[in-house]
Amino acid sequence: MSDISHFKTHFKIRNIAGLELLVCEPLELAGFVHAFTGRRGGVSPLPADGLNLGNFSQDSRENIQENRRRLKSALGIKSWPLATLRQIHSADIVELPTRELNESEPQEGDALLTDLQEIAIGVQTADCLPVLLADRRSGAVAAVHAGWRGTLAGIVSSVVGRMERRFNTRPDDIIAVLGPAIGSCCFEIGAEVVTLFQNSFVETDQLVSRRQANGKANFNLNLANRIQLRQAGVADNSVFDSDICTVCHNDRFFSYRFELGAEKPVGRQMALIGLGLPSWIERSSHDEK
Repeated sequence: MSDISHFKTHFKIRNIAGLELLVCEPLELAGFVHAFTGRRGGVSPLPADGLNLGNFSQDSRENIQENRRRLKSALGIKSWPLATLRQIHSADIVELPTRELNESEPQEGDALLTDLQEIAIGVQTADCLPVLLADRRSGAVAAVHAGWRGTLAGIVSSVVGRMERRFNTRPDDIIAVLGPAIGSCCFEIGAEVVTLFQNSFVETDQLVSRRQANGKANFNLNLANRIQLRQAGVADNSVFDSDICTVCHNDRFFSYRFELGAEKPVGRQMALIGLGLPSWIERSSHDEK
């Protein structure tokens, strides 16, 4: 099993009912139930006991429903609706104005936000960056799927702006948490993508490394989104980055790039958030030491 004991301060792995859930303590102490899931503890054959939480053709709807049931049970939110999206690598934002939703027919988009209590919202990833946002004052929350296309389009800063307009959120009231994603150690992009970022980000030189003669380079997806959060007014000391690479830790997290190369079916983990106290808040004995 890969070692992820290098976690930055404020992150914990909680083992509950066979599930490994990564949580950020400042977010849960502020009253928000949330988790970044791992790959184990479910019923999907990926190859076995996979906690796949995304709909895709190589897994059955029954498996996915059971895996989501297990996740909600572990979080103590069995009765909460769980809203997700049909993600399309866009900067489209979907707001949930009501608890009434069709979980089997999700809307298209790559960010969900709501100020409703006792409803969970989540995005699915397998290398792209999941970002959870929470307004300490109003209780509004957002879940963001930030791949390189969404990052290039400024999705996380757009979500902060939408929260300001819709919920009167002040950026300095936001807690932002970046979950496991492909790290700059493993994320190689083509010359054409480097050029796209150079045309949009004045900070591109900070974001790329290991430049090659053919124009390819490695890219820091986490840093790009931290820069956007700062520019949107979110305080640096309210941004928590797990800094876990899904490729390097593929035994614990799904990784599209790693597993596709091995011609395996690739599941999806979930980043989930809602307004409500986590069920484990007094059960520190579940923490992985």
